[in-house]
Amino acid sequence: MRSLLPNMSSTTVTFLPFHQPLIEEDDVRAVCDALRSGWITTGPKVHQFEDEFASFLGAQHAVAVNSGTAALHVALEAIGLKEGDEVIVPTLTFAATAEAVLYFKARPVLVDCDPDTFNLDPDRVDEAITRRTRAILPVHFAGQPCEMDCLLDLAHRNGLKVIEDAAHALPTSYRGRMIGTIGDITCFSFYATKTMTTGEGGMATTHDDGYADRMRMMRLHGISKDAWKRYSAQGSWRYEILAPGFKYNLTDLQAALGLTQLAKCDAMWERRCELARRYSEGLAGLDAYQLPYTRFDVQHAWHLYVIRTNRAALSIHRDEVIEELRKRGIGVSVHFIPLHTHPYYRSNFGYRLGDFPVADDYFDRCISLPIYPAMSNADQDRVIDSLTVIARTFRPSSTQSFAEAPEFATLLAASAPAETQQTAAYGDKLFGWYGKIGKRIFDVAMASVLLVVVSPAFLICAIAIWLTSEGPIFFRQQRVGLGGRLFKIIKLRTMRHEGDQAGLRITADGDSRITACGSWLRRLKLDELPQLINVLRGEMSLVGPRPEVPEYAVEWTREQRRILACRPGITGAASVAFIDEEKLLAAQVDQDGYYRRILMPRKLAMELAWCENPSFLADLRILLATAGKLFGVERQQAAGAVSISSSPADH
Repeated sequence: MRSLLPNMSSTTVTFLPFHQPLIEEDDVRAVCDALRSGWITTGPKVHQFEDEFASFLGAQHAVAVNSGTAALHVALEAIGLKEGDEVIVPTLTFAATAEAVLYFKARPVLVDCDPDTFNLDPDRVDEAITRRTRAILPVHFAGQPCEMDCLLDLAHRNGLKVIEDAAHALPTSYRGRMIGTIGDITCFSFYATKTMTTGEGGMATTHDDGYADRMRMMRLHGISKDAWKRYSAQGSWRYEILAPGFKYNLTDLQAALGLTQLAKCDAMWERRCELARRYSEGLAGLDAYQLPYTRFDVQHAWHLYVIRTNRAALSIHRDEVIEELRKRGIGVSVHFIPLHTHPYYRSNFGYRLGDFPVADDYFDRCISLPIYPAMSNADQDRVIDSLTVIARTFRPSSTQSFAEAPEFATLLAASAPAETQQTAAYGDKLFGWYGKIGKRIFDVAMASVLLVVVSPAFLICAIAIWLTSEGPIFFRQQRVGLGGRLFKIIKLRTMRHEGDQAGLRITADGDSRITACGSWLRRLKLDELPQLINVLRGEMSLVGPRPEVPEYAVEWTREQRRILACRPGITGAASVAFIDEEKLLAAQVDQDGYYRRILMPRKLAMELAWCENPSFLADLRILLATAGKLFGVERQQAAGAVSISSSPADH
């Protein structure tokens, strides 16, 4: 395979673009030859391009169209998608993926992504399947393939089709199989920024003769196949319209460019792999950024190289990092703004911010760096050096600990100056009379009564702790409260005294730090009783979001930080759903990572949903559900409501 390096310019321009297609003399010559041939629309070059593309992948058929969106459209038409059908689509994708479903007045059902690859999460796909589901439409994000075996198994068990969006995935393979040969139909894009380009263009591949014939017919007005031959020596002026089709045909000018680009597809991939390796090596020592994860059993196309900012290691937000790069003459991008955040999907399908926590967290932190074959090593070094300077310039003070910070709001203001004010404004808009006054009256009255009622149990628990382990009776820990202010939550100690601050900030079932008495207290949630004192002090409420430790709260997205408008609670809107949280964590190899990436975002989404509709009846239902859980009574009237449950480091 020839190397592209000798043909690449080493000149560093003032502004480094996010992408620049590799157009060389052979590409220009091929297009000129097509112009001179007389065939400037669909003709023999398109037919040749289809044959060579199918051969390159090992597919039975390749059908050329004028865009990746057109490929998705004719693919969905070929499987017979109808109005009212449902197609499962990732929320983390470009507009075209779901848009093609909407052309049929079908419903795109959005699902969240895997926290490592940001491809479709098969577990979320399984949950989304209904009797109306007709197809699964995975997107091979950034050039890394989805977990196709799981998706194909789900499709087979439920009688569904798999239409792959492979706009990023050329050349990509999954466990030895090329993307383009696995699903029912696979759709590629040759847009200007893709791994190979025809300017505009696309291709649909399939092993199914019927699908191929249908797509060929529908791409050109529903006219019987080989319509392009009408103007050749082999053709006839007669034609038949078999269905109301589309004007999606590719031209010979584009196909000529496609043929030369395809010939160096592997060479361009090798250069992108080299650039990805250099990025990973050059950025590895910077804790300000999380680098992309790659599965061991796949071939990554490296269409995108996406980093994520680490909120705990930067004092500025992702948006400011992008602006700093722009000031240094470096173009970057963001892939993608999740579909559920756009007004159309929110107003027409009821999606809300927080519905897909993994995608929300990803979007708040992602930056796509330049990676293209025409990029020189010197250009890439500019990007790496700029990111290094930004990481060092905007690093939070290493001497100030969270425990020493007087207010967590100070940390918020450092990363987003208007964020604290926006949170307060959200709270003013959110709460009526009950939220502002009535809730506090109810809290004080109930907490006073409950302290008297539970005082005998309180005393028994305190004596048990004193007799069975050394150390204080109470455990106090910094938590993030209303408006970002830090306070000390009070609990009965359930761990060995020397283990209180040691180890993970989360506690899983079977944690060796927990005492025998503590295990009993945690099971019955009696260790939470002293928080009634936090309620009387005004630091907590009976019902509200569980207060988080600052080390985790600093990772929240801007949307998630709206929760600071609500006073934290002893019980809240997520604990019933995650009543077995400690058992769930115990089953994970990376407990801390699982909590940060999966559990915490999902709990926050539930809590934010509760915060948007506060009322006395909602609080009462949550309190009743909590009591039901504590006494083993199953209650249905508070779906999504929460019982007392341990948060990270709830000792």
